[in-house]
Amino acid sequence: MLAIWKGKGWVVPAIFLAAFADVQLFVDYFMGEGFYSDNRWVKVMALVAVAILVGVIGCLFNNRDGVIHVDSETGKKTKSPAHTLLFLPIEVWAVIVPFIFLSVDYFNAEQESKSLTYLEKPRVNDIYGVDFSKIFKNEDPTYKYGTMVVVSVNLNVIEVQSSTHAYDGKSGVRKDIFNGKAKEAFYYADEVTPFNVRETIKFYDDGAIFSVNRK
Repeated sequence: MLAIWKGKGWVVPAIFLAAFADVQLFVDYFMGEGFYSDNRWVKVMALVAVAILVGVIGCLFNNRDGVIHVDSETGKKTKSPAHTLLFLPIEVWAVIVPFIFLSVDYFNAEQESKSLTYLEKPRVNDIYGVDFSKIFKNEDPTYKYGTMVVVSVNLNVIEVQSSTHAYDGKSGVRKDIFNGKAKEAFYYADEVTPFNVRETIKFYDDGAIFSVNRK
C-alpha cells in the first residue's frame, strides 16, 4: 500500500483545510457574510500566512527528526526528511499549495472576465449553462440545470431558447456542452424568451448563469 505521508506529513492538509475554514468563518463573522469570498486579497493574505506556518513547522520537524545517512565509501553525510507528504518534505508543500491555489485562482479570474465580456457583447449561438430555478418561476427544484442558446441579438436585447433537457447537477450540462450535444437544434424548445444584457449579467452575478460558452 502506498504511504501517503510519513511521520507528521498529515499536518499539511490538516493545517491548510482547518486554517482556510476557520479564516473564512472568522472574516465573514466580523466583516459580513460573503466578505471572504468576494475579496481576493483576503484569500491571498490567509494563504501566505498559512504557508509560512506550514513552512516553519516543516523545517522545525525535519531539522529535529531528520535521519542522517553516512555514505560507506565517501563518509559523506546526508539527512533525509522524517516528515513527508507524497514523498515531499512538509516545508516543500508551503510552496506547492500556494502555487496551485494561485494558478487555479488566476484561471478562474480569467474565465470570469471572459464570461462577462461575452455577456456584455452577446453573439448568436452563445450557450449559457443555467440554473432554471433562478430564472423562471415554477421550475423543478431538483432537475434545474440546463442550457440556453442565443438565437438573436438586437442591440442590448437577446432572445434565447431553453433546453428541453435538465439535470440535477451541473456536470450533466457541462458534458452536453463539451460533447456538442447542446449545439444541436433538437436540444432546445421552440419557445423564445427575450432578456436584456443587464439581466443576463445579473443572472451571472447571482449564479443563475454559471458558464458562458462561445465557439
